[in-house]
Amino acid sequence: MPLAAAFAPVLFIHASAFALITVTDDLGRRVTLEHPAARIVSLAPSITECLFAIGAGSRLAGVTDFCNYPPEAAARTHVGGMINPSLEAIVALRPDLIVLSMEGNMRADFDRLTTLGAPVFVTNPRTLDGIYLSLEELGTLAGTADSARALVRKLRARESAARDAVKGMPPVRVIAIVSLSPLICVGAHTFIDELLTAAGGTNIARRGSGTYPAYSREQVIADDPEAIIVMSDALAAGASLEKVFPEWASLAALKQHRVFRLDGDMLARPGPRAIDALELLVHYLHSPQ
Repeated sequence: MPLAAAFAPVLFIHASAFALITVTDDLGRRVTLEHPAARIVSLAPSITECLFAIGAGSRLAGVTDFCNYPPEAAARTHVGGMINPSLEAIVALRPDLIVLSMEGNMRADFDRLTTLGAPVFVTNPRTLDGIYLSLEELGTLAGTADSARALVRKLRARESAARDAVKGMPPVRVIAIVSLSPLICVGAHTFIDELLTAAGGTNIARRGSGTYPAYSREQVIADDPEAIIVMSDALAAGASLEKVFPEWASLAALKQHRVFRLDGDMLARPGPRAIDALELLVHYLHSPQ
């Protein structure tokens, strides 16, 4: 039986009593549902986090192997990875909505998923405002719009408080490292860069080429950052950055003990925990050591 046919009984037999729901996704596509989605497949950890945060976790039928937060996500059926989802597993779940990310999912998978008969929504937030919009759009699609709007109000208030806390403080020269080998830092035009700036930092790597530029060890020495943020998946717990790069011992950040290991999932995923990361960054960059 063709894959698309497997969706027909769920999607097209019963007429909906609700008004049509239409949302424009980040590819500019109008995605229309006859009723709030009740069986959603999420193909990115950030999307899964967003759906749980807006009260739509019970509507999640399937997630990726990397959807590890909140802990309840582990109980959902796994449909493979972000770059190799199983179409057969997705079809078997009979979803009425599939949500993808432009960052982690492959265009070829998007093309195949759009032939299955289930609506496909693509989200790609690149800023805090983009995260808030994505939360509200997912709330509209999942029938939890009120919960999503309430969450966004709280997140905006926390963001505003964090920004206010650093007003008037001298900016802290900082780099955020996502990989040590090769040495890759957070560059411009990313929401992590926005977090660093909102926390009162000056991201030294903004002038690098691309969103996540390669950096030389010598350039870090020349820039002499006052603080260094390292993602947890780049540096093991308890490990020392000075042991990895002994020549960095003279850096202001190391001499002042301002090297901070931050949960990579919290910092890198464009979801509600980005505000948790912002608050931690404010604390790390400005609290006395």
